[in-house]
Amino acid sequence: MSPSFQANFAQINQLRSQLMGVITQATTELEKADQEQPERSGLLELSRHIKALGQVTQMLQQKTLRLMVLGDLKRGKSTLINALLGEPVLPSDVTPCTALLTVLKYGATKQVTLHYHDERSPLIIDFETFKTDYTIDPTEAKRLDESDTQAFPDISHAVIEFPLSLLEDGLEIIDSPGLNDTEARNKLALEFMQDCHGVVFVMDATQPMTLDERRYLSNYLKGRGLPIFYVINQWDRLETNLLDESADEAKTRVRELFRTQLVNLDLETPESLPPRLFELSALSVLRSRYKNPDAPLEGEFSRLMSALNRFVTEDRFTAECSFARHQLQLVSQQVQQTADKRMLLLDETVQSLELKLVDVQQEFDHLAEIRDQFQSLIRTKRDREVEAISRSFREYILGLEETFETDFVKSQPDLDFLKFLKKDSREDFYRQFRRAFERYMNDRLSAWEFMAKQQISKAFEELNAESDEYRVAYSQVVDAINQKLLGDRFYAFGNRYDPEKNTLWVDAIQDLFAIIPDQLNGAVGGFNSFWQRILETTIAYVCIVLALQIIGLIFSSMALNIFAVFLAGAGVLTLQAEMVRQEFLKTTQREFAKYLPKIAEEQQVPIKEATQRCFDTFEVELIDRINMDIAARRGELTNLIEKKQNHSLESQSEIQRLQRLIQTMQSAQSDLDAIAPKA
Repeated sequence: MSPSFQANFAQINQLRSQLMGVITQATTELEKADQEQPERSGLLELSRHIKALGQVTQMLQQKTLRLMVLGDLKRGKSTLINALLGEPVLPSDVTPCTALLTVLKYGATKQVTLHYHDERSPLIIDFETFKTDYTIDPTEAKRLDESDTQAFPDISHAVIEFPLSLLEDGLEIIDSPGLNDTEARNKLALEFMQDCHGVVFVMDATQPMTLDERRYLSNYLKGRGLPIFYVINQWDRLETNLLDESADEAKTRVRELFRTQLVNLDLETPESLPPRLFELSALSVLRSRYKNPDAPLEGEFSRLMSALNRFVTEDRFTAECSFARHQLQLVSQQVQQTADKRMLLLDETVQSLELKLVDVQQEFDHLAEIRDQFQSLIRTKRDREVEAISRSFREYILGLEETFETDFVKSQPDLDFLKFLKKDSREDFYRQFRRAFERYMNDRLSAWEFMAKQQISKAFEELNAESDEYRVAYSQVVDAINQKLLGDRFYAFGNRYDPEKNTLWVDAIQDLFAIIPDQLNGAVGGFNSFWQRILETTIAYVCIVLALQIIGLIFSSMALNIFAVFLAGAGVLTLQAEMVRQEFLKTTQREFAKYLPKIAEEQQVPIKEATQRCFDTFEVELIDRINMDIAARRGELTNLIEKKQNHSLESQSEIQRLQRLIQTMQSAQSDLDAIAPKA
């Protein structure tokens, strides 16, 4: 890869290390204060702040950046990867990735690790063995694809380790199988995509936007929030396939076709698409770079490299910095508020503090009431959405009968019904039909999934809006507590609640949608919200279950068997093939309709469970935060009383120590701002 790309990548990693050092130092100071405080003026309840900064550090430590390369069979994905790397790391004269999903990462020596579907331990082999034994030529790949057979069915994926300097900085590139591979392979690619930060989608200029490409973009990438870089490969071949138009006319026509399809799929807007659409020849680039590695990059490939360079360095680091800055700012403000209140209470007597604790007990009970009311609101909305979404699923499944023929035709344009008439070709037809039916079921369920995710997203937006009244009530109670504890000194010190400066539990509602994806997905930024992943995992399972279940039922039915025998002796004519097509679809539709009620009823259960998990996960995280906030506020007073009862305090030295803690947190903010760019 280009020297500038590698230099920028290394520079960002260096800045990330500096950023992590600032956060780690701030965490260390809080831990030190937390350990010292019991022997001083009592606990400050800093554990929640230590935990928050620990999450920031964990995120920064995960320096691995995953870039997935997707595309149909024979689109030149491996060639493009080699061109990006500047070395022929992946064999591109054969097609190993039609059989195996491959993860390319750094290793001191060249080796390949094969991972299996079952519980067998991974197998480490050398690079040459992988190229010899685990790659297949294009003819064999085509034969396996036509027969719906996998070359290596026991292997889930391969990890290639290669001593390439660029990969040493944490970049991993995933070369996926073809999009028209089995749905099980698509599911495996989807699982890997959960932890990816970006996608390079490779298409062919001579085969603009196939059915499988449109399906994959719409079903698997739409609404996921991942940045997609669209590469139209083999652009140079347009000039060799001209009929009655000029090269410029052909390129304009194909270019507009791609753009129109992407906009129609609601993946891009006309304004956002051009910067991430690249027209190039990966093979020509690879040959050029291999022949002269030091030659400057040119044209569309240079533009692609610049876009990827910006994404994997500046854009990603800016998102990380924004998250780190936000969390450090919140912690610093909260620590300052806690220390300020402690300093104001240090001169109080034990008797005075005990009376104040009794006096504010009613307010603490009120905080708990607000917590319980909001928890009840979450559960009410959860129960409503669980029923609504499961009901919509049932209605959607039952409605498939009416739209079956129209929708199924979109998923099976290549079915050869003449094969059904030939006894020796019928098994091949069944295999084609099973694949088409899998595509149909996944398309239909993906369409419902998209609607369901929008509905859940709307429910969380409503929940967030409804929290405003609880925000006001909670802040008023906190004001009352501070008034009783500190009186006029509280207001003179400027501690009245200010939503621009102070942070209460309700502010964390906004943060949940940014924090939870990082905790659950290990990804950077809010590319996926936690409820999306929970629901997607269930839908993927339901898709496979439904497809296999329905196919098994249909092909074991007597209706189709009798129908097959009846037509076995018919002549092979186009007219008869059309009759077969119509009757076959009608028969399939009837058989399909028989089982839809049972399927809708059975599969409602995992749908309900997934939807409930969305809200339960949200509730647990949020209520825990409220409980920690209430406990910390109460603990600030009870711990001080305990220390005053058992020890004599040197108020002045304790005030100086608390002031140093505040200054330390403020310095950490300044250090972070000096390192991190602001979005």
